[in-house]
Amino acid sequence: MTGFQRGAIYTRISRDDELTGDGVTRQDEDAGALALARSIPVQGRYTDNDISATTGKRLRPDYERLLTAVRADQVDVVIVAALSRLWRNRRERAEGMELFRKHGVSILAVKGPELDLTTASGRLLAGLLGEVDSFEVEQMSEREKREMRQRVERGLPATGPRAFGYSADGWTTIPEEMSEIVKAYETFVVTRSVSGITRDLRERGILNKDGEPWTNNGVRHVLKNPRYAALREYEGKLYEGKWPAGIPEDLWRAAQHIFETEDRATSPGPARRHLLSGIALCGICADGTTVTSGSRGVKKNRTEGDEERPEDETELLVEDDEATSQPTYRCRVSKHLTRNMEPVNDCVEEYVIARLSRPDAADLFHDEAAPGAEDLRAQAVALRARLKALAAAFADDDEADVMEFRDATRRLRERLADVESRMAHPQRARILSGLVDADDVRTAWKGLSLDRRRAVVNLLAEVTVDRAGGGGRRPFNPGTVRIVPRV
Repeated sequence: MTGFQRGAIYTRISRDDELTGDGVTRQDEDAGALALARSIPVQGRYTDNDISATTGKRLRPDYERLLTAVRADQVDVVIVAALSRLWRNRRERAEGMELFRKHGVSILAVKGPELDLTTASGRLLAGLLGEVDSFEVEQMSEREKREMRQRVERGLPATGPRAFGYSADGWTTIPEEMSEIVKAYETFVVTRSVSGITRDLRERGILNKDGEPWTNNGVRHVLKNPRYAALREYEGKLYEGKWPAGIPEDLWRAAQHIFETEDRATSPGPARRHLLSGIALCGICADGTTVTSGSRGVKKNRTEGDEERPEDETELLVEDDEATSQPTYRCRVSKHLTRNMEPVNDCVEEYVIARLSRPDAADLFHDEAAPGAEDLRAQAVALRARLKALAAAFADDDEADVMEFRDATRRLRERLADVESRMAHPQRARILSGLVDADDVRTAWKGLSLDRRRAVVNLLAEVTVDRAGGGGRRPFNPGTVRIVPRV
């Protein structure tokens, strides 16, 4: 029996869902008992808990520390519960065996033989036992994949941690959570802002499934998850699920289209904080350069709308006690444009409110490129005319039956709603919902989030900001903000 003087105990559990460490504790106790029985001094203990040796996706920090000790000739035997705790990956096994051979390190297993890797027979036995371990792992993986494929094909929900909006079994929706999912998707396809959704959830105190505040990555994961559309991805292909969908499939696909076309970064930049940042164009560059936000010092006694600028149009710095900070829009690439933010915003907002208050504002919903758009428009005109004629006839007929009138009106309105729904442009309808049909457009506009307002402006108009012109103190000139309708 070989006398070892520098023993090291290595323990590992692939999966410890409760993170109690009980499994590695049992391994350590058994390995320690073996070391005591063999009178082997234990110089170090190395533990990797809840880390698989098979996938290679997560590093095993203590395994790396063990190898460092081997290279430093601080170990002459590694004691494990079973050889599979040390290696279950062919590449790591080959590299480890060669390192152990080079430094004269043996392996002693609680459940298994002593392996002297300095000998050919020891390496042969280690290789054979390792191949048995690899076979068991691969066979188990094949069974799990076949089982998973069967679950996917049967439309069963994924196992594992529950998704926000669903119960733990994956079959039942949680109404209060699912309403937040619907709101998040509808907001995203309108505003395209993950950070805006995250900010709203945090401000309203809505917590994720773990009871923690939402993060941008958490929101992004939800928006990309096909589960909410009753879909499941397996090996790059989508399968229909039988659990209840939280959102329509077309809404989920609209969100994925945004991610794909914009190639959104994993860690995007800061959220927009002003109405026209990144939307309005610089009127000086005239090459598609957008404005960004900034600030400059101004004197408190200036009148609203004044633009005090030096001749070179650089930012004005005021160094007296009567100065405050004035938010501005400025060109992204040069100092040739800097405009006070508030009057520019007011000008654009008044245009939007006026456009949405017009009698023909409902036409903004229509998709002129939709198949059969002309026929649908003619049907809508005819139905509106019939509704108007019906109301006039009822008003002039003192003996008209009220119930018949209501029934006829209801059926005409249902037909009109169906025609208008087929005429509607999905993206415009989402962006303008609650505005075009509002009793008070101005009040509805003021109640929108910043991200939603930005989406409305971007839909309705192209805004170009020019220089204020002139010099010294002067009133704001709306003509320096050019607004060209898009729809």
